[in-house]
Parts: sequence; structure tokens; C-alpha cells
Amino acid sequence: MSAGIAKNSRIELVFAYWGVGAEAGMNEVWIDEVVRRTGGRLSFKKVTRGTPTLPVKADVFNDCPAAGGKYHLLDLIQTPFIFTNSAVGSRVVAQLYAEFKELRDELGEVKIVGIGTGALMGLFASRSWGPISSLESFKGARTRSLGPIDKALEALGARPEHPHFLEIGDLLEKGKLDAAVFGLGLGEARGWAAQAPYCTLAGELSISMHPMRIYMTWEAWNGLPPDIQKVIDSLGPSGADGWYAAQNGIVFDKTIPTAREYIRKNGEFITLAPEELSRWVEALQPVREAAIEAVEKKGKPGREFFKRMLELIKKFNA
Repeated sequence: MSAGIAKNSRIELVFAYWGVGAEAGMNEVWIDEVVRRTGGRLSFKKVTRGTPTLPVKADVFNDCPAAGGKYHLLDLIQTPFIFTNSAVGSRVVAQLYAEFKELRDELGEVKIVGIGTGALMGLFASRSWGPISSLESFKGARTRSLGPIDKALEALGARPEHPHFLEIGDLLEKGKLDAAVFGLGLGEARGWAAQAPYCTLAGELSISMHPMRIYMTWEAWNGLPPDIQKVIDSLGPSGADGWYAAQNGIVFDKTIPTAREYIRKNGEFITLAPEELSRWVEALQPVREAAIEAVEKKGKPGREFFKRMLELIKKFNA
């Protein structure tokens, strides 16, 4: 797409599309709304890529920026046991994006058009490892992790590992991985209960939470007429009460009932007893403090950001 397009011209952008289940669903919801609100002046050619990082030339992308180490404030979103669902998580992240210039700056290499979170995540254990219901039963488990929660898993006694996303099921099946942290909806979409049938939950609290986003290259964004830019900006990403935050929460959370049923039929739920969950949370307190301090040392407002995040969670859970 080139700059200088006439105001009433029809424009087609290439959307590099990745995801299954809710992630793919949110792409479609956003595309449909943009096309509707622009009266069809803006449309999208979808190009599927096999993984979130597969190189492809496109104008618009979706991804889950959860690997860690690049977006220091955003990494704090993955702190275990603080979020409940995508409805709350998406509103919180969108509001933090609106309030913290530092978050907008660290994500500013691209034009963010929508930001939110995934839905409820669990700790899944392989058939050979067995159910995880305590710190003792988790100790030593080789667990698929991402950078922002490595220290947390280590504090709980596990051994974090970083196999490629698409290798998780095979490694669990072959006994080369004992456990993994992933969303219930993703588990259903990938059919991973066959390899990891034991799903440990922390009551209503998500084991972790992943950020999700849709973004455009600046070249593509700057080439759009101002009136179309205005339409896209009206959808998101900023603000807890914005269209994108609300829709992302709906799309992701509506996958959970069917995911729960899938896991019940093909596996088993284990819910941490309140006193056991207290042990897990207590074990993680030093890790949480260290993570906040590490962000502070990079010159970013980690403590203020985390405090505000907890305030917003409490507000939107009320």
C-alpha cells in the first residue's frame, strides 16, 4: 500500500494472520468491524502464517507478545495469580496503555490498533507426571514456560524450559516435558488434553495471563487517509471502556465453558486448596518484588505500574 491515497479510494491491506480459537476469532471481529465502519473502503487480504514469528510481508499482524525481555512493563501482566479472566484483563491492559506513556513507548515500534489479554490459564501436567495439587507434587517438573514467569516457576520448585510452541504436545506425549502453562481455550483448540490431561487451577485466579495485540506497520498506518485512521483509532487500543477491550474480553472468555467441558471429558481438573494456594502465593512474593525492582532499574515506573494494575483489577472485578 502506498501513501497519498485519494480519500474515497478503496484500500486493501495484507493481514498476516496467526492463531487458533479465540485469537483467530478476535482477528475476524476486528476486521469485520473495520470494514463495516469504513463502508468497505478498507478491506483485508488474509495471509496465514504458521507461527507468531514466521516472517511474512504484510501490513497488519496479530500476536501474543509474551516471550519476555523486550517489553518490560508489559511483562508484569504475566505475574501469576492476579487476573481472573479476559474481560478484566483486557480492560486493565487497555487502561494501562492509555495511562502510561512508558508502555506506549516500549510498544511504539509499531502502530498498536488493539490490545488485551487472553483468558483463563492453567497448569497442565502430562499423564506420566500425574496431577499437580501441591508444591511437593510440582517439584522438579520440567515445565514449558516463558521468560516473564521463569523465576516464578523456579520459586515453586519447577524447572522452566522453552521449547517451541508447536513442540509442546509432542514433548508432553514423549515424556520430555512434564508440564506446561497455557490457556484452557488453547488447550482445547490444540487438543492437548490427550498429552496433558491434568489441569491445575487456582480457583478463579489465572495461573498467568498473556497479552494479545493487533498492530500495523507504521508505513501502512501512515499511508491511510486520516478519516480511516480515525475510524481505526475509535476502536482501540486505549481505554478500559473502548470497543477493542470489550470485544477482546467477550471473544476470549466465551471459549472457556467449552474448553472446560473438553478438559472434563478428556482429563481432570485439580483445584488448589485455599491453604495450598496461600503457600504458592507466599513463595512468589520475593519473585514479584524482584520483577518490579528489575523494571525500576531500567528506568521505567514498574512499581507505579504494578500498583495501578492491581487497583484496576480490583475495580473491574467488583
